Amino acid sequence: MLMMYGYAPETLDDPVIHMAEEAAKLVGHLVELGSTLINVMPILCHIPSWVPGATGKRMAERAKFFTEETKRIPLEHVKTALVSTIKACFGVDTNMKPCSEKVRHAHHL
Repeated sequence: MLMMYGYAPETLDDPVIHMAEEAAKLVGHLVELGSTLINVMPILCHIPSWVPGATGKRMAERAKFFTEETKRIPLEHVKTALVSTIKACFGVDTNMKPCSEKVRHAHHL
């Protein structure tokens, strides 16, 4: 993740690591032959997840959530880094005033 997103988890308790592990466990269980009825009867993937016995469908939804969060968190880190880099490159401070205006104002004092 460091090379692609510039995001380095500081500890093993990082939320991205937990979500990736949970998604891998769920997906691993879902792809086992015969672990869910969806593997036996693919038509069952069209039933709503609230139907009793649709555990495979609920597991797939949880796996999708964890997978999307595993992608979203590093991308948010990239977006934040880009915004701060762009502000620094164009000389804009947090008040969105160009640095040249602040310099002119300082010379008049």
